[in-house]
Amino acid sequence: MKRIFFLLLLVGILAFGLISCLNTTSEKSFSENLESLNKPNVLFIICDDLNDWALHPSNHPEAKVPNIDKLSKNGVVFTNAHATVPICGPSRLCLMSGMYPQSINNYGFNTWKGVPSLQDCVPLPLHFRNNGYNVYGTGKLLHEGEGGDFYSEYGIPPDYGPWPWRGKGNPKYTPHPNHYEEWNDYLTYEMHRDLDYAPLSDVPEWKAHKEENLPGAKGWYNTNTAKPFIYVDEADRDKLPDEISADFAIDVLGIKHEKPFFLGVGFIRPHSPLYVPEKYFKMFPLEEITLPPYLKDDRDDCAPMLRNRWEWGFTKYDALIKAGGEKAWKEWVQAYLACMAFVDDQIGRVVEALNNSPYRDNTIIVLTSDNGYHVGEKDCIQKWHLWNESTKVPLYFSLPNSEDEHLVCNKPVSLIDLYPTLIDICNLPENPNSEIGDKMLDGKSLVPLLNNPGGDNWEKRPILTAVKTNNTDEVHFSVLTGRYRYTLCFDGEEELYDHDKDPNEWVNLSGENEFLELKKNLFKKLKKIFEETEIPEGFSSALEIYEGK
Repeated sequence: MKRIFFLLLLVGILAFGLISCLNTTSEKSFSENLESLNKPNVLFIICDDLNDWALHPSNHPEAKVPNIDKLSKNGVVFTNAHATVPICGPSRLCLMSGMYPQSINNYGFNTWKGVPSLQDCVPLPLHFRNNGYNVYGTGKLLHEGEGGDFYSEYGIPPDYGPWPWRGKGNPKYTPHPNHYEEWNDYLTYEMHRDLDYAPLSDVPEWKAHKEENLPGAKGWYNTNTAKPFIYVDEADRDKLPDEISADFAIDVLGIKHEKPFFLGVGFIRPHSPLYVPEKYFKMFPLEEITLPPYLKDDRDDCAPMLRNRWEWGFTKYDALIKAGGEKAWKEWVQAYLACMAFVDDQIGRVVEALNNSPYRDNTIIVLTSDNGYHVGEKDCIQKWHLWNESTKVPLYFSLPNSEDEHLVCNKPVSLIDLYPTLIDICNLPENPNSEIGDKMLDGKSLVPLLNNPGGDNWEKRPILTAVKTNNTDEVHFSVLTGRYRYTLCFDGEEELYDHDKDPNEWVNLSGENEFLELKKNLFKKLKKIFEETEIPEGFSSALEIYEGK
């Protein structure tokens, strides 16, 4: 009996060792897996307004994003990635074209078809489709969704709902009545929807208003159609748009593919209004909420051209504080974190479906955001500014069967680098525009950094970001190096921040004499980018002002 017992024990030990060996050999380093990919599939996920809290910066509110965190274990996370234009529409056009805004002459909310210079360019998904891939998409990829006939199949268009409703017209952008009276003295009507937050369990009810001929309505409603969005309780409700997009992606991953595929998933949250199920709010008890790093009167030393432009974000923060003080600010942080946790769950569902599919070993995952987001820093709740909170985005490259390496790259990179990187990884033709034009991509392949995140085999170029003053030709530019952000405004005003000593960009050094040589060097880097691309229309005056100093 003892002999049988020991024999079985020995067999068990040998079997366990064999399984362990098999598991060990099946997992390779990320760079080894990257090298072995053969016409890999691409799962491309982009969130809306997901700021760098997903990277867990110190002294910031603690995001709970375990599924995003898992991606960093099996690949490379870029901690210094930036949008070219920190607002969804133009950022996505630059990403999908691989070009800087001055190259496509667009800084605002135009569609792909609405930008003349893009008509000679092949967007990222179409380049895959033109080269033997089936291409799927859903949700908000471009600002308008599909943007054109770029996909084999598309799920749903962008949808920020559900919405409250006043019983008449389109429910889209209707504010929630729970804060309307509270904020009404400080905000215009259309601003409310960009500040609103509530769990779905806080079912809205607008009373009838005879003077405005509004019948009133109770409940949640779907965007544009005014059809009821069913909500009884958390277990009995309609699906949110991001849940529907996740379902679409899961279905795509569940079918048999004869060709490689590109699957783009555009999640809406954490874009406002911040409406998600109550359980996500409960993950962040209000008494445990910490606020982001904050300096009173932080904008006093900023370039006047920047601290006075795009006042929407400053107005929203001012309304929040005047109406509810620090408690209201914590509520907004809670809601933003809740929406991050919600979208993390949707990402987890899609990645789990990939892991359970036959495609896991030959699929690269890319996750990012279109721009960052201020959540009170510099007295702002918004994006579209030339400060880190607006421009910095999380960026992950992951392979499900890679070793747990936690690779981190701190070098500055741009979202326009994604297009040439995927071309490089998937071995597609280098210039997607060669047959219809001669426009080369402005971005650079990140593959050298994916293979060696801390190495020097990467072109040490600055990263450019830009914003435009509303309804004008005034464009302002930043260049970011590994340490500094240098900004030159349309009228010659400047900002300079040392990120090593001042990661929150609280001290504008541009007026200090000791930094004159540094500014000259950074100005040369900015000018060199324009020489290699295009000098933006009207910005030559800023260059002349600087050179005349």
